[in-house]
Amino acid sequence: MGVINQPFVSRDPNALRWKGQCYWGLSYMGTNMHSLQLTISRRNGSETHTGNTGSEAAFSPSFSAVISASEKETIKAALSRVCGDRIFGAAGAGYKSLCVVQGLVDIYIFSEDTTFKWDSCAAHAILRAMGGGIVDLKECLERNPETGLDLPQLVYHVENEGAAGVDRWANKGGLIAYRSRKRLETFLSLLVQNLAPAETHT
Repeated sequence: MGVINQPFVSRDPNALRWKGQCYWGLSYMGTNMHSLQLTISRRNGSETHTGNTGSEAAFSPSFSAVISASEKETIKAALSRVCGDRIFGAAGAGYKSLCVVQGLVDIYIFSEDTTFKWDSCAAHAILRAMGGGIVDLKECLERNPETGLDLPQLVYHVENEGAAGVDRWANKGGLIAYRSRKRLETFLSLLVQNLAPAETHT
């Protein structure tokens, strides 16, 4: 189960006070519930929408991504070929993950090892409840999709071997947060194709 509190969402123009928003998700033994179901249901005024909100556009060719300012140039170059001008910069791993939860972007990608388990765990639970997840970027790039291997979801109960201090709990392979597995598979395929030429010149 994961809970994220976004403290500054809207401001009351009269009282000049900020209002926050809380997001939660539970994914456990086949049970998947999340707060966005309730929001969508209230907005529609009818039945609850339980589907993968991000998977409705599963066959859309365009992707959007949020990245860190410190992202590697090779990743940025590949992303520009996959996403065009739909690449957005933002601060904070938690906020970028929340952008995926909210459906503001398709993907949050980060190739460095400077995020930690506590940065990703709450959003991961919410995304799992929505049909998405957060996977290890390095393992995704090394896997062979034709073998039908499961996506390498981040895990939280295993320390990084040979690491000391807080590095024991770093997301060593980088990460990708996503809402739709089908869209992620398409994105990874395009990313690998566009990374190859860039990497041969480094």
